[in-house]
Amino acid sequence: MKRIAVLFLSALLARTVTAADQPATPAAPAVPAAAVADHKPEEVVARVGKTEIKWNQVEPAVAAFLKQFSMRGRTFPQEQLGRLQYDVLNEMVTRELVLQQVAGNEPTNLAAQVKAQIDQAKLQAGGDENYTKALADMGVTADEYAKRVREMILIQETIKKAVDEKIKVTDADCKKFYDENRSKFIIPEQVRASHILILCPPEATAEVRTQKLAQIQAALSLVKGGENFADVARKFSEDPGSKEQGGDLGFFARGRMVPEFETAAFGLATNQVSDVVTTHYGYHVIKAVDRKAAGERTYADAKDNIETYLKNMHGQQSAQQYLKELRDKTKVEILLPEPPPLAVGPAAGMGAPPAAAAAKPAPATAK
Repeated sequence: MKRIAVLFLSALLARTVTAADQPATPAAPAVPAAAVADHKPEEVVARVGKTEIKWNQVEPAVAAFLKQFSMRGRTFPQEQLGRLQYDVLNEMVTRELVLQQVAGNEPTNLAAQVKAQIDQAKLQAGGDENYTKALADMGVTADEYAKRVREMILIQETIKKAVDEKIKVTDADCKKFYDENRSKFIIPEQVRASHILILCPPEATAEVRTQKLAQIQAALSLVKGGENFADVARKFSEDPGSKEQGGDLGFFARGRMVPEFETAAFGLATNQVSDVVTTHYGYHVIKAVDRKAAGERTYADAKDNIETYLKNMHGQQSAQQYLKELRDKTKVEILLPEPPPLAVGPAAGMGAPPAAAAAKPAPATAK
């Protein structure tokens, strides 16, 4: 089962580990103080069993999300602030429910796990200095961060243990899924290609076009003269997504690239190099590196992927059911009024399906 994180913690973690890579962006207009000052710091806004959650615990989590939102150059709709506050509080209630289940039964290696997570965050942030700065930017101390990491680990392990006991995926389940979804296992014809790109926008002047065309023709001459295609691509290509890989775009099926590029790539024999190909990105020289004929993945080849998919799917459902059961058996009071649903999805909650893995950036030739 993949990471399950509470809202405010996921925002904090994301800010911490990406601090070194954040581009400078204009901050979005701050939410007026009046909009977030409707509650007194010590006001009890929820009860989970005998545990009280106060506004001074909720407000920093809301502020952390708003800051992360603005750092992406976006403005959070002011009229939806109440819903955000409610959703953050609801996440904190769920977190507290889980933590109450594990109290007194913490793993013996918990301290080591916390240290490993923090060390990884420091590494991803680019070192101790960037890590410390990221925490300072968020107004979080190192001790507070460590406490939140500790809680996150406990939540993950508690839910994983509860869910793993319920997940049973058999060979018969996998085979049934395969038989009922054969169309999903059809593999279209694919070509693996590399290219050299000289960027030239459609609005370029005739003079610029002449210069760019001369550049790509020079690169083509080097390749035809016997120089290694990958070496020429690394030296001259202007496609940032493939340049360092020697122009390699990997395998792709029809419909993945712009028409002119696709037609040329699929029209080449393996190891054949094209003449200059023009697209709205500019000028390309393409080499067909390998091909895969259309076919169908066998059950044996697809079984492991199917099993993982079914476990994740059942895991999400089981996690949601587990959290519902915790709420059903514990007295929970949320004292904030529930506003209409939030139109801007802030983050995946504890019971939400895991976020999809980020897709690899498409090459310049992609649609």
